[in-house]
Amino acid sequence: MDMEFNLEVHLKIEGTGLTARGRFSARKKQDIPAVAHQYIQSIKHETGYRRTFIEEVMVNGSIDITEEVKEIENQPIPSMDDIFW
Repeated sequence: MDMEFNLEVHLKIEGTGLTARGRFSARKKQDIPAVAHQYIQSIKHETGYRRTFIEEVMVNGSIDITEEVKEIENQPIPSMDDIFW
């Protein structure tokens, strides 16, 4: 069963602050940073992929997962050779 959680992200997009929040679900607690990262990617898509800095990512108002999300953000993009279609 999926667990529901509230997510709040604080971003700086080319110097302008943006706060976005929503309710999401994840299969397990370990998946929450990946769900948060996906949400941030969708915001980047909506804002035209401008220079975006992740300032803070909070779960349920009190759990700070900023560092976990930044780690996902900073992973190298896998080469297309590693993707199986």
